[in-house]
Amino acid sequence: MSHFVNIVTQIKDMKALINALERMGFKDKIECYEKPANLYGYQNDIRKDKAHVILRRKYVGSSSNDIGFERGPNGLFVAHISEFDQGTGQYAGREGKYGKTWQDRLYTYYGVEKAKLEFEKQGYKLGKTYFEDVDDQERPRLRVKI
Repeated sequence: MSHFVNIVTQIKDMKALINALERMGFKDKIECYEKPANLYGYQNDIRKDKAHVILRRKYVGSSSNDIGFERGPNGLFVAHISEFDQGTGQYAGREGKYGKTWQDRLYTYYGVEKAKLEFEKQGYKLGKTYFEDVDDQERPRLRVKI
């Protein structure tokens, strides 16, 4: 049985996190809770780990565990991703679908989504005063008209 690894992130904004996860293919597959809910393992066994934002294993992969993001006492989210899904611990040597590459992409999208929310608060409009495109390495970026 693979156990969850707790990864302290720099993610604070739940809306930006949800938007980033949607961009990564989880639109309409994200569960959000005010009080954290339990995560489930690959055998559909209830785990002690809990999260406020959850991707259930049926959307993550049939042999996978749930993936969760729990808001910590400092306001930062802690990601709960199993060793199996990351390809770490006893599963090292196999590329886990939700390992470093996936996590880096999530953080990139989170940064873009957080910036877009901040732009909107300041009255900027997507497509009018700021635009999103990709750089030569296929990373998303924002451009603001001044």
